[in-house]
Amino acid sequence: MKGLADAHHFRKMVAGCCMVLAPFVLLGAEIVHPEEKSGAGDQLAVVANNLDQWYVAHLMAAIAVVLMVPAVLGLMHMLRDREVAYGHVGGALAMLGLLAIAGIVAMELVLWQMGTIGANAQMTDLANRLTDTTGIVVPFFVVAFGFMLGLICLAIGLYRAKAVQSWMSLFLIVAAVGFGIEFSAASNVFGIVGASFLLVGLGSIGRMVLTETDEDWEHTPEYKGFRPLAGVR
Repeated sequence: MKGLADAHHFRKMVAGCCMVLAPFVLLGAEIVHPEEKSGAGDQLAVVANNLDQWYVAHLMAAIAVVLMVPAVLGLMHMLRDREVAYGHVGGALAMLGLLAIAGIVAMELVLWQMGTIGANAQMTDLANRLTDTTGIVVPFFVVAFGFMLGLICLAIGLYRAKAVQSWMSLFLIVAAVGFGIEFSAASNVFGIVGASFLLVGLGSIGRMVLTETDEDWEHTPEYKGFRPLAGVR
């Protein structure tokens, strides 16, 4: 209970744990997720043949989104003293994207229920409207890219602030690119790659947060032994 009463320590532990757990759960969701298809009818057929797998993958994705919120806030906190603009812009974009992704996960769970009926003409038509209607695509599927853009902004800010080792920032950027390609090409492979890089990059930052002192958490110091990326100053 003493730890719960110490606000600074508690926030540090929550942020660090979420930085480790969020990408771990997300990677599990990407691995479990059935094959993604670009056509609504084909995707609905995949859902109908993998109902349990589809549900578990999106339940894990929903949990990952929840865990990612404190993780993003933790990254913003690490930029409170240096490169503040990157923290504010990146955090805002990432949060906006996470809200949209939460909506997409909810729609995918609706698709799960549609799959219990089967890929008939009516369900296929409804699935098409869910994924092709402008009023749905713009506020959800387009805005979801905010998470990837926000993650890149945060990674650049962390690098410029020398708050983490350079490769950690690079891994966050590679993860964001992987997720962006997954959204664009509907490919699980890029999702798995993105989640793997996120697990190593964000997980390493989380481990650093968990082991640092409360004083370092309140005012993030420059990373000891920081080495800039080759060709970048």
